[in-house]
Amino acid sequence: MRPYDRNFSPPAPVAEVAILHPVTGVGSGLLHGKLDTGADITVIPENLVSKLDLSANAYLWARGYDGTFSHRPVYYVRFSIEGNELLAVRCIAADRQNVLVGRNVLNRFFVTLDGKNLRFDLQRR
Repeated sequence: MRPYDRNFSPPAPVAEVAILHPVTGVGSGLLHGKLDTGADITVIPENLVSKLDLSANAYLWARGYDGTFSHRPVYYVRFSIEGNELLAVRCIAADRQNVLVGRNVLNRFFVTLDGKNLRFDLQRR
């Protein structure tokens, strides 16, 4: 099991992730991915859209943690989390530094959150 990241308050489960263009394979390098079981969809940093030359495939309405709605472009990316590569992961982008790993990724894994001991585990199904 891995320790929670204590840089968050309260501490949070954070995994190593990489975002790659679905065709060219151009990648982001390693990023911090905060596991968020309350997020329906994965959110990537907005600066990766231009860096990886991603194209929007659709649009959706997303509601943020504060309850406000925004119309967001949808991107498909190759997604690597803790060394496990996933093809064609649907995501949106927002002004953030880390990746918010939503249930559309987490539901492909067995996730154990041991909040009492500030540890987590992520295993491929």
